[in-house]
Amino acid sequence: MSFTPTRRSVLKAGAATAGVTALSSSALVAQSLRAPSAFAAPRGRLVFIFLRGGQDHLSTVVPYTEAAYFDARPTISIPAESVLDLDGQFGLHPAMTRLHALFGAGRLAVIPGVGNLAGNRSHFSAQDLCEAGATSTPSDAKGWLGRYLSLYPGSNTSIFRATAVSGTTPLSLRGYKSLGVPSIRRFGLNANVEGLSTLLRDSHFGDLAAEKTGIQALDAAIRIAPLAGSNAADKTTRSLADLATLLASNLGIEVATVDITGWDTHHDMGTATTGLMRDLLAGLDTYLGAFQADLDARGLNDVTTVVMTEFGRRVAENGSGGTDHGYGSAMFVMGARAIGGVHGEWAGLNASTIGQRGDVVPTVDFRDVLGDCARGVLGVASPSSLFPGHTYAPLGVVTP
Repeated sequence: MSFTPTRRSVLKAGAATAGVTALSSSALVAQSLRAPSAFAAPRGRLVFIFLRGGQDHLSTVVPYTEAAYFDARPTISIPAESVLDLDGQFGLHPAMTRLHALFGAGRLAVIPGVGNLAGNRSHFSAQDLCEAGATSTPSDAKGWLGRYLSLYPGSNTSIFRATAVSGTTPLSLRGYKSLGVPSIRRFGLNANVEGLSTLLRDSHFGDLAAEKTGIQALDAAIRIAPLAGSNAADKTTRSLADLATLLASNLGIEVATVDITGWDTHHDMGTATTGLMRDLLAGLDTYLGAFQADLDARGLNDVTTVVMTEFGRRVAENGSGGTDHGYGSAMFVMGARAIGGVHGEWAGLNASTIGQRGDVVPTVDFRDVLGDCARGVLGVASPSSLFPGHTYAPLGVVTP
């Protein structure tokens, strides 16, 4: 059983019209749960980036000292002399120069061999479980960030507290009222703003959830209207540039999410210098590097970014020059509170280790990486409260 991500629309731009779509009433009202006592005020803001499609660990964070890696990938492996060394055992793909520079500056934590120990190979189920922070469908049907936001409300009542830079809000935010902003330029009222505002307020004056949501969405649109949105043609470039603008605009954002798609590389991955995988990783390096540079230029030194995917790929390349669904993947934590370095244990790629299906064995539970972020960035002293059935074990990728 898997979750279906909540889909929400708010005040999408139109040539002469504007509309408000009500969020479900269960998502509108903060849960009536008393926050656990083990909570401090957030030390910063957290950006959660999900690489959808199952990103290939071994092309991204390359175990370049292992002969088994090269044996398993005769045409798609990254030559040892080409990798950007991290610690004498792992290296980044040669296209990832910006992230390598951040690593060298101690601002990027790299976690190889990480995963959901449930080992689900279905894209949709695996994504749902990762976003729920669980190994099986949790009884509360919440996302891990939604669970945090409802358990630890603090004093932040802004509608922007949980913002997805997307036309839909992801499952990670389920359980809390969250805002979906497709882009700054597409979020708002593109007609007679004053007249439409009056009309909408006059028709949304009651206490029903839809009415309250309509006014909240209108207020959000008015707050965003003066901001200069990105006009970049590339969707991810635009999303991250808009997010930096939103973070700089004193809107009350505490957590934000962004999706980057296209990682299901079953065929024709190419070589270290050309082809699909090289292009994907060069793009990811540009996206993340430019986002961090934008934050730095704006003086936003309180933002930490965590990057994950639903699962990795199998060790061996397949017959079409690609890789099939596997288990272990890699995660990144970047920015304000990241502790630079390579973290965690590594099981290796020996045949006896990877088994008949040839999987990268996950030795780090993804919830411990997210738990470090929850503790170090969001002030949650007991991150186990965010992950049903899991006892958090600090990994040390974020300053506590």
